[in-house]
Amino acid sequence: MSRITVLNELTVSQIAAGEVIERPAMVVKELVENAVDAGAEKIEIHLSNGGRQKIHVIDNGEGMDREDASLALERHATSKIREIDDLHHSSYLGFRGEALPSIAAVSRLVLQTAKETGNPGVKIIAEGGEILTCEEVGTPKGTTVVVENLFFNTPARLKFLKSIPSELTRIKETVTSLAVGYPEISFRLNHQGSELLYTMKGNSLAETIEQVFGPALFRELIQVKGSYGPLNIQGYIGRPTVARANRQQQYFFLNRRLFRSRLISSAAEKAYGTLLPVARFPFLLLNLELPSELADVNVHPNKLEVRFTDEKEIYRGIFHILRDNLQSELIETSWVPDYQPKSRLFHPSPEQQKDPPAPACRENTVLWPENGPAKQETISNFLPQEERREEAAAVMPAAGSLFQTYLLFEERDAVLLVDQHAAHERVIYDRLQKKRGEQGQYFLTPAPVELTRDQFKIAKEQKKLLDDLGFEYEPFSGQTVLLRSAPLNVSPGEGEELFLTLLEEWGNTGEGPRDYREKALSLIACKQAVKAGQSLSPVESAQLLKDLRQTELPQTCPHGRPTMVYLHKADIERMFRRR
Repeated sequence: MSRITVLNELTVSQIAAGEVIERPAMVVKELVENAVDAGAEKIEIHLSNGGRQKIHVIDNGEGMDREDASLALERHATSKIREIDDLHHSSYLGFRGEALPSIAAVSRLVLQTAKETGNPGVKIIAEGGEILTCEEVGTPKGTTVVVENLFFNTPARLKFLKSIPSELTRIKETVTSLAVGYPEISFRLNHQGSELLYTMKGNSLAETIEQVFGPALFRELIQVKGSYGPLNIQGYIGRPTVARANRQQQYFFLNRRLFRSRLISSAAEKAYGTLLPVARFPFLLLNLELPSELADVNVHPNKLEVRFTDEKEIYRGIFHILRDNLQSELIETSWVPDYQPKSRLFHPSPEQQKDPPAPACRENTVLWPENGPAKQETISNFLPQEERREEAAAVMPAAGSLFQTYLLFEERDAVLLVDQHAAHERVIYDRLQKKRGEQGQYFLTPAPVELTRDQFKIAKEQKKLLDDLGFEYEPFSGQTVLLRSAPLNVSPGEGEELFLTLLEEWGNTGEGPRDYREKALSLIACKQAVKAGQSLSPVESAQLLKDLRQTELPQTCPHGRPTMVYLHKADIERMFRRR
């Protein structure tokens, strides 16, 4: 007896349904995309039990006659393509001809549709892929689809559905994505009588974003626009203040078709650089326009993946366009644009007028002792010369300090809070970026450092970069090296720890030499910066603010944390109910 058999039609249909319909959110996506393709101006989605029990989609689109409605439930039947070449040029969202029959194969489906109001429409009831009835009914123009008891005949798939709140969240994300992709269409999403989402017909993209995400988030968005070769991009990206711990608020459209892409996410996040902390992800809503022959949207049955002909050029395009917009709209714009220091002099006390300790290393870097010579903290570029002290004195000093960590500057109708460690990190990082081949400080006794095989290999490969950073070492025995120097203002113990940390982090990344250098400089800046809990004099705090404002990116530290927060007087008055 043959071991290979031809499957029956019911089994084939259920397998095909599994390729397209994985959960209730995919049902919603397919039905809503069909409504968009039909030219609907209004789409309503009503749910019961997170879509498990019922999904009811109503649109006022083109509708179908009896013959087309019957054919729509046949596998591989579609009005959107005629031959294979059409797949690569179709502007429709749903075009495979599998959605409705796949949904019908694993549910009880009711399709009701009409081409014109007043003319007879058609109502079709199907269950498990089999059409039970087909009859004429009176119904408004458009299409209504009711999907009940999803996966009733595939219990294994039903078993692996998530909880109702989880499935409902997926559906809301799907409808939100389509709503911001088609602001000219009105979307309404209800769950058991409770409205979850509503957008008005004819909105602009900005109005839809504000309606969906709220005015508070919209105020933190930057409009982007640009071109890179054949690639055109329009949309919105978020300021660092609205970055999230996941990528859920990242929406990509290619020629108005929703898709997911780690490539686009990676390029966009790279454009932010140190504006974002580690493991924080920006809000992204990007509409990409690209000739159809340069992308393949037929990679996956649910059409959520795209393969680009030249992924490297797409990556570069996204990176450059977003970086240019961030540069002009955020980086070159002051973090607090209306903050102007008062032009009043601070008069230092006789003690503060004393010359600081003699520089322990070159380039105006001063070691400020704390609790005796055994404890030293580094404050870069603070008052090494008399003229710098006078210059700093002309800048408004801090009005106070919180927890010996945050500096307060009062100005007219606002208070500026500065994180002294993060701010100093940025100042040092920028100084290090402008220097190459800075000589390190030598240890009295070379420190033997035992490396793993991978660390030893990376140390040899990056010998020149390590020398430029101030780490001088030589092989000693096996995989042990003698570390003779470390960057300026880093103690031997910290230098050894920093050396190992760099080799470990470099070994866990596939980035290039430029990324290695940036990662190293951010770690060095962190080691050298003034720490939380260290007191700064008024002149030092004033100079820190001045130095910070002269950096290329004063908004954040090299790790992406904000350096300052701005509180308006009006906000404070509201806290105390004076407004």
